Amino acid sequence: MNKHEIPEHQIKRIEEIGLFLKNWRLNEGMSQREFSEMAGIHPNSLHFIECSAKNNLRLYNILTLMKCISATGLTVSQFFDEME
Repeated sequence: MNKHEIPEHQIKRIEEIGLFLKNWRLNEGMSQREFSEMAGIHPNSLHFIECSAKNNLRLYNILTLMKCISATGLTVSQFFDEME
């Protein structure tokens, strides 16, 4: 593996994060646009997070992820605990 390849276990974790956010949003009855407005991010950013595997793991920055976590009303540790 060269230094630019993402290990498989990290790819799976990135996919899990996107799936968790998508499921949370759908359970709250929110569209991508509604959630992205609440999080203060562009709707395309949310789309890339939710569909990371389909977009060749187009990575997002940590600030975007933190805004999404904040919009759920969960702390960072609660967010990752809920994913387990």
